[in-house]
Amino acid sequence: MLRRPALLVIVALGLAPLDAQAQAHIANLSCTKGPFALKLPKSYKAVRGLGAIRRDRVLKTEDHDGYTATHRELRFNGLELELVTFSNQPGRYALTKAIITTRNWRIGGPLRVGAPAKSALRGLANESPRDGELEFSGATDSVRVNLAAGRILDVEYFCQPG
Repeated sequence: MLRRPALLVIVALGLAPLDAQAQAHIANLSCTKGPFALKLPKSYKAVRGLGAIRRDRVLKTEDHDGYTATHRELRFNGLELELVTFSNQPGRYALTKAIITTRNWRIGGPLRVGAPAKSALRGLANESPRDGELEFSGATDSVRVNLAAGRILDVEYFCQPG
């Protein structure tokens, strides 16, 4: 183990990154189930009603047998969602990405912007750095958590639509 002065020399010489980066595989990590799942409304109409929409744009459309899948970006103040809507089921949506950047949004279970990293990451990481980026992957979904001063700065969910 390096003593602190030696570590400072290594960092000063550029031999080690200053920010911590880590990746871990968590078997039960999911955007829709479990303790770290996003808590979003069931219908697309209810998602649109979460708050004032700052941006609503179509990213792409895909034609399937008898219906169209539309990839959309919805941006609220402090929350960005990318999702897929389906022309044959207007109320249904599938989430593909969510970025939470303000503490107003309490939809990520313990992963809340501004929360102490040590308690918020319990169950995901044994140790959490004060600053840096941590990424956790499940079977299909992943979560990236950015930390600053021992607190959660932002949270990004990447979800496989089901």
